[in-house]
Amino acid sequence: MKLFPVVTIPWIVSFLSLLSFFPILIAQVNPVGVEEHDSGKEITIAVAANFKNPLEEMKVLFQKKFPHWKIITLYGSSGHLTNQIRNGANVNIFLSADLDFPNSLYDDGFSDSPPEVYAEGILVLVSNNSLTSFQNIEQILVSPNTKYIAIANPRTAPYGKVTVEYLKHLGILQSIEAKLVYGESVTQVNQFVFASAADVGFTSYSSVKANEMDWKDWKPLDPKKVPSLRQGKLLLKPQGPITDEKKLIMKQLYELIGSKELDPILKKYGYKIPNRNSKRKDTGSKRGKSF
Repeated sequence: MKLFPVVTIPWIVSFLSLLSFFPILIAQVNPVGVEEHDSGKEITIAVAANFKNPLEEMKVLFQKKFPHWKIITLYGSSGHLTNQIRNGANVNIFLSADLDFPNSLYDDGFSDSPPEVYAEGILVLVSNNSLTSFQNIEQILVSPNTKYIAIANPRTAPYGKVTVEYLKHLGILQSIEAKLVYGESVTQVNQFVFASAADVGFTSYSSVKANEMDWKDWKPLDPKKVPSLRQGKLLLKPQGPITDEKKLIMKQLYELIGSKELDPILKKYGYKIPNRNSKRKDTGSKRGKSF
């Protein structure tokens, strides 16, 4: 996929880019959890940025179910998290914003089982300005008053990739590409728009539902024009010997994510519930099905 040149915009974008780096570091060195755990009783989950709000709420339930275990969470774009896993990051469960990144890890032997869909995301447009005077999304994007449009990096963030496909479907990608500015993930897109470094931004509906930023306006997109955002989970192979107890806890936690028990949290944050009634479909892995 072609990645368009990044537009130079006010200094605040560079400042926000630096700020967005720190939450990942904090998550790594100061994980939230019950204190005084055995160092071996830790489960690390790498989570796509769009899913931070529901996952943080789920962690409260996780800690109640597994009180003697520390749940560590790492947040970032799916692509960057995938690279960290490939480079040796000690991650047990990966929650991606798509199926492509977990499939690539499965294909390369990082897991014994293919990824499964745990949620379906929704893409929306947000702004710090009123959008009521526009009749549709196209008018907003091509308007001369819209100078900067923030999207997540399509190379590393599935929400950014889907945004590009959506703009292609509208037939306006080339005409507005000079307006596009890129964030590392939807989290950084949210920061750009909230700080008025971008006029509008494409982000996750979950950000709107969580009141993550006090935006003045937002618009839903026509679902017929937006590719599916099926978000995949992957149970990763341990990097070394682990206890049978840890294997069991990893599997139980993996199965809990995306289960009916957590549907109320998914709905609260604007995610679609994946279809569990039919047999699991091929998720696109080159290795094929292993069930």
